[in-house]
Amino acid sequence: MLGLQHHYYWVAVIGFGIALYGLGYFIVHEVIIHQRFKWFTRSNNTYVKTIRWAHKMHHKHLGKEDGESFGMLLVAKKYWDKVQNDKKIQERK
Repeated sequence: MLGLQHHYYWVAVIGFGIALYGLGYFIVHEVIIHQRFKWFTRSNNTYVKTIRWAHKMHHKHLGKEDGESFGMLLVAKKYWDKVQNDKKIQERK
């Protein structure tokens, strides 16, 4: 608001960027990963399952020393492999 009122458009652009990041974080972290809203609870999408599994491993350890998978949108190959192997096992049943 301050940037637009005083014609400091670069300040407004920074504010809009922060707001868009916040919206993206809310959608990915709160809605998709933690499922605080029941919008994507039955998703069979491999990417959604992979980021949820990686996030679960991220919270596995209470201390920061043993923590892993700190990316929110990009995850390590080992998580992709785990989800794809689980998917193959489910298809065999």
